[in-house]
Amino acid sequence: MPRRVGTAKALQIGFIGLLVTCFAQVSFWIMDQVRYTAAVRDELIGSYEREAEMAQTLLDEGATESELVAQWPHLAVVDGRAVVSPSEIERIHKARNRRLNQYGWEGSFFLVVLVGGIGVIAAALRQRQALHRREENFVAAVSHEFKSPLASLRLSAETLARRKPDEATAERLSGRMVGDVERLESMVTNILDAARLDDSSRHYDTGAVELARSAARIIARVSCQASLRGVHLDSKVPEEALVRADRTALEAVIENLLRNASKSVAANGGGTVHLSAARDGAHWRIEVADDGLGFESAEAARLFDKFYRPGDEMRRRTAGTGLGLYIVKKFVEEHGGRVRAASDGPGRGATFRVWWPATEEQAA
Repeated sequence: MPRRVGTAKALQIGFIGLLVTCFAQVSFWIMDQVRYTAAVRDELIGSYEREAEMAQTLLDEGATESELVAQWPHLAVVDGRAVVSPSEIERIHKARNRRLNQYGWEGSFFLVVLVGGIGVIAAALRQRQALHRREENFVAAVSHEFKSPLASLRLSAETLARRKPDEATAERLSGRMVGDVERLESMVTNILDAARLDDSSRHYDTGAVELARSAARIIARVSCQASLRGVHLDSKVPEEALVRADRTALEAVIENLLRNASKSVAANGGGTVHLSAARDGAHWRIEVADDGLGFESAEAARLFDKFYRPGDEMRRRTAGTGLGLYIVKKFVEEHGGRVRAASDGPGRGATFRVWWPATEEQAA
């Protein structure tokens, strides 16, 4: 990691050096044009003034004004004296100014394009660095997520095998083992789902799905592990709720939202997670509300980024891989819905809302 930080710092210094060099080059280029055009102007006016002296000699010898002007159109006779025409001098100055303006605009445009290009590259590098940091956090989280349930499974299995516990203890250990297996299964499923979501050829088996039945199935799967953490799951989903969805994707969305809320509530000392649904135009609004850790409102949109998890991986109060909410957003949007997250702040719970398209019959 220090090496990557050093590389990023070197790139920043390189970009700044390039920008300063180009700015200095453009400045030198413009100043050189100022000096060059001034020299050309002075040389041209000096040449005209020498021609005016020659014309004055001819004028003194009896040449007429029309003869002089015919030979030197850029000269004029003023009060009997041959001089460079004021209009010609003005034309020379205007020509010089036009040239300077041209180089000034071209140089400025070059600098603007350069700064814009460097800005785009710098933003891309920052985004890449942030993604890499999230990927490193993901690897650390996955390692922890695998080790914890595996260690718990091993301990429970060894206890059952060696100590011959009583029926109540055996039942408790069995429940813990089931919860650990569910935790592993959920994590592996999320990893596989996230990998498939990056494949644009993914196919959904879309049809009418009973939202209440899917919700009940997921609650039955999640409630055991949640109750061990002091979390109660409450569901109020109308029986008539029908959505147009791939059942596997819909249940993955509900499960990830419930597991995310359960972890947050458990980390905050326990409480209740509420799952509800209500009609909202042509959609069913699915809502998962909890009284868990909550989050800053500025983080609401970033919560759905791939691998994103607030804070440092070693200091977090909740387990996870940073894939669950990413999967939620992708599944929802690919079914024509939308998802939003809201919280009143850290320690004040959170609410996740999903708008999922109703079936054509109910949407009509």
